[in-house]
Amino acid sequence: MKRLFLLMTAAFVLHGAQAQQVADTARFMNSYRMFVDSVEHTRMIDKKIGDSLAARYDTMVVRYRQVKPALTDAQVQEYNTLKGRYLKRMLRYRQNRFSDDLEIAGDSIVNAAGRTGKAVKGFFDGLFGK
Repeated sequence: MKRLFLLMTAAFVLHGAQAQQVADTARFMNSYRMFVDSVEHTRMIDKKIGDSLAARYDTMVVRYRQVKPALTDAQVQEYNTLKGRYLKRMLRYRQNRFSDDLEIAGDSIVNAAGRTGKAVKGFFDGLFGK
């Protein structure tokens, strides 16, 4: 009788643990889905927001590695689809940031070349001028 009771208790505990694991994966997938949707719908991403999103993404990846063994094939496929959507949006942000930085650097180079040209012209004017 004790043995049957212990066996039934162990079965209920294992069933409860499995149900908890399913709830954890569903909770993770729901939070990841909401995260990606919010990133895609963010109109303007500046450096501060971009850094915050990258940090949140890193924590989501760590959590994914923890729940991955319990995910179904459909959930893994959905995760990878969502991951692609997130990376696409962040690449667009990084591209815009890079092009802005290039524009600033180009302006600096043009200004420096202008100053250098004026300095050289002034030197030759002083050397060969009156």
